[in-house]
Amino acid sequence: MTRETIVGLFLEQSASHPDDIIISYKSEPKGAYRDITWGDLLNESLSFAAGLLSLGFSPGERLAILSFNRLEWIIADLGTLLACGVDVPIYHTNTPEQCAYIIRDADVSCVVVEDAAQLDKILQKKGELPNLKHVILISDDQPPKEHDVILLSELMAKGKNELGTLKDEIITQAKNITADDTATIVYTSGTTGPPKGCLLSHRNTLYVLDSIHALIQIDNRVHRSLLILPLSHFYPRVSGYYYNLYQNIPLAIAESIDTLAADMALVRPTYFCSVPRVFEKVYARIVSAAEKGSPLKRALFRWAVSIGRKRSRTITAGRSPSVFLRLRYACASALVFKKIKNVLGGRLQFAVSAGAPLSAEVGEFIHSIGVVVIEFYGLTETVGGTMTTFSEFRYGTVGKAMPGFEVTLAPDGEILIRGNNFKGYHNRPELTEDVLKDGWCYTGDVGRWDDDGFLIITDRKKDLIITSGGKNISPQNIENRLKQIPLIANAIVIGDGRNYLTAILTLDPEEARQFAMGLGIPSDSSEEISRHPSVRDVIEKGVDSANADLARFETIKKFALLPNDFTQDKGEITPTLKLRRKVIRENYADIIESLYASSA
Repeated sequence: MTRETIVGLFLEQSASHPDDIIISYKSEPKGAYRDITWGDLLNESLSFAAGLLSLGFSPGERLAILSFNRLEWIIADLGTLLACGVDVPIYHTNTPEQCAYIIRDADVSCVVVEDAAQLDKILQKKGELPNLKHVILISDDQPPKEHDVILLSELMAKGKNELGTLKDEIITQAKNITADDTATIVYTSGTTGPPKGCLLSHRNTLYVLDSIHALIQIDNRVHRSLLILPLSHFYPRVSGYYYNLYQNIPLAIAESIDTLAADMALVRPTYFCSVPRVFEKVYARIVSAAEKGSPLKRALFRWAVSIGRKRSRTITAGRSPSVFLRLRYACASALVFKKIKNVLGGRLQFAVSAGAPLSAEVGEFIHSIGVVVIEFYGLTETVGGTMTTFSEFRYGTVGKAMPGFEVTLAPDGEILIRGNNFKGYHNRPELTEDVLKDGWCYTGDVGRWDDDGFLIITDRKKDLIITSGGKNISPQNIENRLKQIPLIANAIVIGDGRNYLTAILTLDPEEARQFAMGLGIPSDSSEEISRHPSVRDVIEKGVDSANADLARFETIKKFALLPNDFTQDKGEITPTLKLRRKVIRENYADIIESLYASSA
């Protein structure tokens, strides 16, 4: 079983490194970080497993975790697997209806909830969930007395009391888990339609961890990561958590996206995993701050970035920078880039990006300041596919096929992957057959190969715009340009079946307020700022710049500016910050029609 299952990996590493610190966490919001060793993590996870067994939890039963990242999330995950169960993560941003749908569809018998707010979602729908036997509350909030809710602290105490007699039984049973047993059911966040439950085995996880390890070797004596993205998404669970267990690399759990800067300063990570939208926001903040400086500071920043980009392009082309370029880069680093890296903790060496293609401009900029961005591409359904490495990377691409994976393109450009396909969609055999054909997983993404064999993702197949003139257009490429405009948070291109393209742009409220203060605009209302002529002028010039290098039929003819960004509350973006295009088009149908009102 050793390293053939997640449980086997966990037991092996715990035995080999009992006193090594593996996780740092905050025991209370805005508190200090505390450490937990492999040995302590094993004991806590075994106690959770014993607590589950005391409730009558049986092998193969499903336990849902409805919580943002915290130590207890990991304990519940590992404890469920040790109890031979299957875990079902649920995004903490989901609505009560979405939570109930997943619990019902996955036939969940037990759910762990983070706090009173998450508990309320379950209690609202509990009458519709006859198979849900137990609700476990992580926080110490007192649950309503009329509901049979178990406090996690009480479950853990009971598990610890019974661990003396149950420990050997738990470990023996866990060692009987096979690589092909289902470990988790991951529900896709779903940019269209209801979420689908991906059945993933222990083998699926270990397979991709072995593949990553074959491509990059990370020294666990010097590296430390910060976990940012929700573990409910399988990419951060693999790259930002299981990979740390695999390599014995300490990880710290960020309190939230909003506390990212403070957590980076406290943890001082050497790497982290994120999605393109977060990198885009970091890039926008850095550029915006630099442009607010004195003329001399702006000139210095632009010079440093030009040197950094030149160095980046030299390295990505496989050449060594000249002595003169190395000297100029050393100056740029000392004068500009070191200060930027200090804001990010001062020790950052690389970052991992996945979930969507990262624009070449943003990737190259981050590399310019001395941080390599490794891009990882695959679906939950394939648990991997392509990847760049420290020595082989091209910004604007997602790398080459990973060891053990085959990647090819269908005649229409759709990307196909095989090598580590999931077991299928839970209760949806017809959808499984649509995706898995002849051993290949049809990803729904469209791509092409560059001259050096790196994969470039151009768009989602279903997102391609076909204008009334018959032109096929990839909106993501244009949207990435628009998101580089100062003050803009997000962008969506419209034009399917139309005779020209338009865009809905969203204002970044924080950047807009700072901009307004700089100009002496007497308002902090995003609504009023969005209508100010100076703001419109900046954005119009930005759209013109984005259009400059595009074909005529790809250019944005008109745009609408929203005073605030798209939100999860309105269903406009997924928990991993992807656009839900259909919802956005429905929410802003009147605005979209106004952009075409005068067209013939």
